[in-house]
Amino acid sequence: MHIKALIIVLSSLFASLNVSGQAVLLDKTTGQRISYAQILNSKGAVVGTTDADGNLPRHLPDEVVTIQHIAYQSKSVNASLFRKDAPVALAPACYRLNTATATAKKREYIHLTTYFRSYQLNDSCMKYYRDGYLDFFIDTKHKDAERLVISVRNFQNDSLIGRDKERAGTLVDKYIYTPALDGLTLIEALKKEGWQYDADSTDSRLLLNGMPGGAIRIDTARSVLRVEYDALASKRKAPKTLFGYTTRLENHYQTESYIYRPQRQSYMDLINRQSYRKLFFSHKKDPREQMVEIFDELYVLRREYMTKDEMKSYKKAAKTNPSQAEWKSDGAAAPPLAPQLERMLESNLSRVE
Repeated sequence: MHIKALIIVLSSLFASLNVSGQAVLLDKTTGQRISYAQILNSKGAVVGTTDADGNLPRHLPDEVVTIQHIAYQSKSVNASLFRKDAPVALAPACYRLNTATATAKKREYIHLTTYFRSYQLNDSCMKYYRDGYLDFFIDTKHKDAERLVISVRNFQNDSLIGRDKERAGTLVDKYIYTPALDGLTLIEALKKEGWQYDADSTDSRLLLNGMPGGAIRIDTARSVLRVEYDALASKRKAPKTLFGYTTRLENHYQTESYIYRPQRQSYMDLINRQSYRKLFFSHKKDPREQMVEIFDELYVLRREYMTKDEMKSYKKAAKTNPSQAEWKSDGAAAPPLAPQLERMLESNLSRVE
């Protein structure tokens, strides 16, 4: 009876969200909308995203596309579904969450062991890719964060870079980076900036002076809180020019997932984070702009509290005996790239030191 009742409730919820005839992307278990998911075609090009309310784009041609979001399992569907009156649902990603055990020792530092990847597409072709393993140490009192690089790999598309070198004095359009952590998590930083949400709701708009800029969504059954934020919602999209080159940032979406605690979310609760940026890049002599898309992802593999002395010993051991990172990342923490992007990485890019 309980299962039947749950199915009826979720079915009613899905139906109520689609009264306008707009197809939406929903969480398969909670029925909550999924903001800022990327939609890739068979070649790996990002052909659309969901908006803050999870609405799917209706203008795409009838072809099989892959919907991806850092908090969910990717799914391939025909884009013709986006023009129908039915929702598309994604299953939540399966996290292996280790939680720190409360002890009497001083909680001077939060220690995170992480895996990251950062990759860039120019006109839908992968140009740069970087991934690696990092340790972070966050001072719980002063909110400072220190990074220790364990191992990093870099790849590049020599063919695309060769075309850039044909013009003398070319400004390098490399936007990937090795991540660093600020002293505050995204949700802590947004609160400090004045963004507000309904803390009593499991699905709340993120507002700044009444202006929407994302959402806070909580899956109480899995104890996961997710922040979805449009970083340009309160900013002007002004182009920037340097040495004859112009860049125009069009989209910048940020997502962070945490182990849910009613009181607050700190770095000890961080599960993963993603940033998606789309910008346009051109030289004054170019006939057209290049579209540049950058994906930055960070996955927490392990979390613990440390004293200052323990941190010093850990860093000393890491520098003396650097570990050999296993490059097939643990799928329980970091899902594989979409198959289209994996093919690009293997076929078009070469490793560089």
